[in-house]
Amino acid sequence: MTERKLDIRAFSNTFKDHKAEPIFKLRRFAVLALITEKNGELCFVLNKRALGVRQPGDICFPGGHHEGGERLEQTALRETEEELGIPQSEISILGKSDYMLTIYQGVIQPFLGYVCYDVLRSSCPNPQEVAQIFTVPISFFMETPPEIHDMIWESVKLDTFPYHRIEGGQNYPFSKHHIPELFYEYKGHTIWGFTAQVIQNIISLLSET
Repeated sequence: MTERKLDIRAFSNTFKDHKAEPIFKLRRFAVLALITEKNGELCFVLNKRALGVRQPGDICFPGGHHEGGERLEQTALRETEEELGIPQSEISILGKSDYMLTIYQGVIQPFLGYVCYDVLRSSCPNPQEVAQIFTVPISFFMETPPEIHDMIWESVKLDTFPYHRIEGGQNYPFSKHHIPELFYEYKGHTIWGFTAQVIQNIISLLSET
């Protein structure tokens, strides 16, 4: 194999039109912050996860992993139909809020959608994924600031890691991630984590208009 001789043109040709991408491949997810009107008041539609799924009992919006060939908006609609039993044709997409980059090498894009309450009430959620569907007036979140509790994520020291090859060894100052976790309490339901972050972001954006 002939050794390639590099010159400055090789760098220019490689990088001048390079489209920057994450070095670590990001997993893509989408959720749907679903809104309905109940008794004349706009509400978020939330669901409690079934016991047999990951993160059982958590309160969340419908959503999931992006599949090849679909847009993220389609991911949000598909997952909503699969979880809540609401036909995609009955949902109007209103737009999207800010996305989140996770420490798990993922990017989660929330969309906002509207569904008629009569359609919601007649839907048949998947019992293997959803234990309960309920609504929360959006005014509750506008009037109720979340509790904020700090959480720290730090590296786990493994015996197989070559600490002897880095300055400081096991005493190397590895980064710690300080994450503010938000909590809302509504009629016995604890709404926290990513769902609370999405809600708080939506309320914040609404307040700016």
